[in-house]
Amino acid sequence: MRGSAMGVLAAVLVAFCMAGCGRKSAQHPPKPVAQSVGVPLPEWAPKNPSPEFLRAARVLKPIPQELLRGLAGQSAEGKVLLERAQASFPAIYEFFGTLTDEQVGQFQSSKEIRIPAKSLVTAQRAALDKWFDAWRQAMKGAQPEFQDYLILLYKMGAKEDLSNVDVGFTAKTAGGGHIVHIYFWVRMTDGKVNDFGTAFAQI
Repeated sequence: MRGSAMGVLAAVLVAFCMAGCGRKSAQHPPKPVAQSVGVPLPEWAPKNPSPEFLRAARVLKPIPQELLRGLAGQSAEGKVLLERAQASFPAIYEFFGTLTDEQVGQFQSSKEIRIPAKSLVTAQRAALDKWFDAWRQAMKGAQPEFQDYLILLYKMGAKEDLSNVDVGFTAKTAGGGHIVHIYFWVRMTDGKVNDFGTAFAQI
């Protein structure tokens, strides 16, 4: 992997580290939220955002373009990767919007929510799969190591059914705020956890 691509991967797309493992399970689907005026939407929002997207937009804020450009660096390769990743952001918002009120509250208070992938309710798993597809579509033609997020998970030790994977969101301190990542924790048989995620919003 070329150095410039690795820099973008670490800063914007996929941040690798080692951490402990925790479990929080989802029990109920989120309450429906009516579309309403006054919800600030990012410039890349879909023309007709879903209730889940609007629900997420009440909690999340888009990362300013100048900050994204700074993270991407000056290379043309970095800018292209950023544009590709940004095309998948609406699907991550929709996944976030499937969290229950309790899960959103936990995320806001602790800056992290983890859900065992096998415990995702139907709507949550469908939204996660939709994001995997959106990422795959956005990354067509990119470097092979970026093209399929599921393959990234498998390479990090995930089982095919994701039974050893927790999925959720983290908010990591950056500057004067917090950058939000969709995040994955892959539990290994030796007790270690491989964890990584993709930045897409801020709070």
